[in-house]
Amino acid sequence: MNLNQPIIMEKKKKKKTIEIGDHVKEIVASKGSKKRCGEILMILQDDPGDPTCELLEVNPDDLTPLEKGSDGVQMFKAKRSKLKHYTPRKQLFTKKTFEKGDVIQQKRGSTLKYGRIVCFVHPDGLYSTSHEEGYNGKDLLECVEIDKKPGLLQIIGPDGEPKRFQAKGKDCKIMKVITTDSKGEETTMHRLDIPEEESF
Repeated sequence: MNLNQPIIMEKKKKKKTIEIGDHVKEIVASKGSKKRCGEILMILQDDPGDPTCELLEVNPDDLTPLEKGSDGVQMFKAKRSKLKHYTPRKQLFTKKTFEKGDVIQQKRGSTLKYGRIVCFVHPDGLYSTSHEEGYNGKDLLECVEIDKKPGLLQIIGPDGEPKRFQAKGKDCKIMKVITTDSKGEETTMHRLDIPEEESF
């Protein structure tokens, strides 16, 4: 044995246990078919080490139950070791869109500005569809400017009114607002979760 050889410790990643209600996908396709996705309805007690699961087969894109003609829904069984947790691809890459009330950071060059969205404005002055249908990606974000310091107070202009600004969505990102203090208790002194490199 080489005593000078470094000992490599492998840290095993703890796998999340598959339980009733979970959405899963077969690791290996059954003969003559594709890998099926399903929602676990029951876990049988036939084998404590690797029990059989009864599943409702679902559409892999939106997790809706697959119908089987006039007989209702499709069911199938699989060993728990042959299943893995499943999330539709489009859900993995769903990006949170801007909503009224969100606190945003606008970055233009090296200048950072913070604001709370109060409405959406069509670039050409037309009616904005973002209010009913969600942010459409084109509208300007109309914001009340706020101070990034704890409390997130509105910045007041020379006329005594809150300062407003409009921003393009591509120049902004949604900020996480922390509503608890260092003890984990709710506080009115809300603060922003700003990375250290952006706080100066």
